[in-house]
Amino acid sequence: MNVGTESTLNSATMENTITTSEVAQPTTPAPAISPLTENQCKLVEKHYPQIRAVVMQMRHCLPTCADLDELQSVGLTGLIAAVRRFDPSQTKTFDAYAAMRIRGAILDELRRLDWMPRSARQSARKLRKTVDGLEQTLGRTPTSEETREQLGLNRVDFDKLQLRTQPVRFLPLDKPMDRDNGNSSLDLHECIADENTPLTPVRMENEEMLVALSSTLKMLPERPRQVIVLYYFHGRRLAEIAEVFKVTEARVCQIHSQALQLLRQRWVDRN
Repeated sequence: MNVGTESTLNSATMENTITTSEVAQPTTPAPAISPLTENQCKLVEKHYPQIRAVVMQMRHCLPTCADLDELQSVGLTGLIAAVRRFDPSQTKTFDAYAAMRIRGAILDELRRLDWMPRSARQSARKLRKTVDGLEQTLGRTPTSEETREQLGLNRVDFDKLQLRTQPVRFLPLDKPMDRDNGNSSLDLHECIADENTPLTPVRMENEEMLVALSSTLKMLPERPRQVIVLYYFHGRRLAEIAEVFKVTEARVCQIHSQALQLLRQRWVDRN
């Protein structure tokens, strides 16, 4: 048996394997968030319409793919944060403070969803400004060569700039495909290959190999089989396996080597 094959063993195909307790990992509980007080809830309800007002003010600078309803939900988190941090002694300034937190929460969400890095976004604005300036000077749309010379870039750097700043078109995956203007019942997601899904022949071959390997593993003596199961299926270290069997780590290493040798021989004899 090839040593590389050992790591592909699947515990779902094994039967009659031993059960061992997993090593407990300490977890740190997340800090609890205190609920809003009654006065804070009233403040959120009072200023809730302000969220939509901020969203509508920002609408002209939002990308076309932005969902206003989703941004309004994001703005609510900004309003709640403003209420939590607000000092009641400064009641007159809450409107401006809340608007700032709402706008900040929306901008943070837009940056998170932006597919283009900030440096590329700055390069795109510089490119757009250069093209607009040349259009005003020349009275026509400038050529790529004229734009490149205006930016002072060589051909390679200019091509990289265009590649980084080219627009991206978003398509809904549930939209029916239009094939030669004919009716089609297939959605886009049904036409895109899933790279994570193995081909059927490869999947069937792997399944057959796992079944055969599982049967071969059952032919090993109990102790070597248990070592193989703990090491490859449960991800235990040799030192942990030694604690389970109350032996030294060197002895477990020896059993592991003997088990692999037996497994290879049984695999060769079987095939």
